[in-house]
Amino acid sequence: MKPIGHTILRLEETPSTNTLLLDNPRHLENHGLVAIAAHQTAGRGRMERKWVSIPGKHLQFSLVIHPTLPSEEVPVYSLLSALAVARAIEEHTNVAPSLKWPNDVLVNGRKVCGILLEGRSVRGDGHSGGHRLVIGIGINCNGSPGDFPPDVRGILTTLAHASGAPVDMEALFQGVLANFQALHGQLDGESRSELIDQWTRRALLEGQRVRFNSPEGVREGTPLGLTAEGYLIVETDGGERYVQISGDLEW
Repeated sequence: MKPIGHTILRLEETPSTNTLLLDNPRHLENHGLVAIAAHQTAGRGRMERKWVSIPGKHLQFSLVIHPTLPSEEVPVYSLLSALAVARAIEEHTNVAPSLKWPNDVLVNGRKVCGILLEGRSVRGDGHSGGHRLVIGIGINCNGSPGDFPPDVRGILTTLAHASGAPVDMEALFQGVLANFQALHGQLDGESRSELIDQWTRRALLEGQRVRFNSPEGVREGTPLGLTAEGYLIVETDGGERYVQISGDLEW
């Protein structure tokens, strides 16, 4: 496969880099292609939440991936993406980020990066068909929490605000791509456990509580860690254990 970032589409403005790639079959067939925009007018996050874009101050880009994993294991790309962002932040700023399952990057308890996975199934002759994945990444780089709308200022921050210094966004962007490429080779075989370990070392798990829907109704519990596939293990106060495959839970 071609390396991540072998082709980069640079845009001043677009509704959504994820939509741009998902709606273009030619782009979707180009594993490793990246689209980055200085401003998104209709960016979105998980569960159809709106992504707030501050022109010129944030990194907003999407990658095309052709997964080789079984479809039920594709969510591990959320962990891989968050870890690639965290490692790049550590390399290019004086900030130590933490991770929240499945795909948020936090600094001092506030969100600094969100990640959205969206896929397409492609029909083919057995060789060209399969699953196409688009991974959208948004990182709050420069500016301050005061730049955000009032309703989200209390939950978001920027790397510049946290570190006290402006962020070289191009260097950080290239750092994320390089780390994604390096981690992508750890998805198969025994290397997967090392990727999970790296994510867990940065994770906010201890002392946390979550609320989630189970077959028996709404439950609350404590996150214990991850399975080998990257799913979240939650234990209720009664000692029952559940495995959360998606991120549809409340922290």
